Amino acid sequence: MSCGRKSIYCYGLKNSLMILDSDLLSGFLEEVEVGRIRPSRRAVRSDLGSLEELLTSIEEKGLLQPIVVRPVEDGFEVVAGNRRLEACRRLGVKRIPCLVIELDDREAFEVSLVENLQRKTLNPIEEAEAFKRYVDEYGYGSISELARRIGKSPSYVSRRIALLKLPSNVKEQLLRRRITPSVAQELLSLDEKHTRMVGELIINKKVTRSEVRRIVRLIKEDSVEPLSYYSLEERRQRIIERTLAKCIAGLKVCMMKLDEVLDYLDENEWVLREILRQHRWLIHQQIDNLLKLKKKAMRVIP
Repeated sequence: MSCGRKSIYCYGLKNSLMILDSDLLSGFLEEVEVGRIRPSRRAVRSDLGSLEELLTSIEEKGLLQPIVVRPVEDGFEVVAGNRRLEACRRLGVKRIPCLVIELDDREAFEVSLVENLQRKTLNPIEEAEAFKRYVDEYGYGSISELARRIGKSPSYVSRRIALLKLPSNVKEQLLRRRITPSVAQELLSLDEKHTRMVGELIINKKVTRSEVRRIVRLIKEDSVEPLSYYSLEERRQRIIERTLAKCIAGLKVCMMKLDEVLDYLDENEWVLREILRQHRWLIHQQIDNLLKLKKKAMRVIP
């Protein structure tokens, strides 16, 4: 491996970890036998996910960024790069470039978490579980410390951890990225029964964040149950559709009446004829606009 390649590795890694204290970057690059490296005992992600794309990339281009390891009694332990290590093992690679850094358990977890956040490999629930694990292990004040380490606000960390209080049906949709954390967070003020019910509505009706807020507000005011809210919404929707259809029909009749008047006019009444044709064109445009509006209204609630 050339010095130039090593420089590229160092630059890439320092960029990815620049949010951490500089003393955590005081490691050195070393080619290490794959057999001497063990996966992290404190991995942020328990599931390695699909490795197909990574295998192809390493096979074609090599390992573009070294894994981060720390020395342990029997060799080295991964701090960041479990997936890259496993991919190299499957490809039969004997030695790989590593950035060796002396880190304690807390620092190792922070480096691993930062790398996963910056690579955007965590879904919201995995992120929440990692944050909670950190806070549970390091106690009071650790939310602020963790927020500083990962470049987020303490409220961001707290909101993420709160997602773990949601019922399983909502967390499952977060895992699959079918609903967003911002929508799910709107449910945190409800009891479990109502959270589950609104969660089902979100999944089945593709409810927007503003609609969720409205439902939550009405439930807290004891004025409506989630399902009855949507029954009312659907009924309101049907009324809108029928009203628009009636307006469209009325305008079409108006156009037909104008056509009858135009047929009665003499050729020398061309000024009046032109004025009526202009009105007819405007009515036709209005019908088109109402048809588009009706179509849009019908898509609001499936």
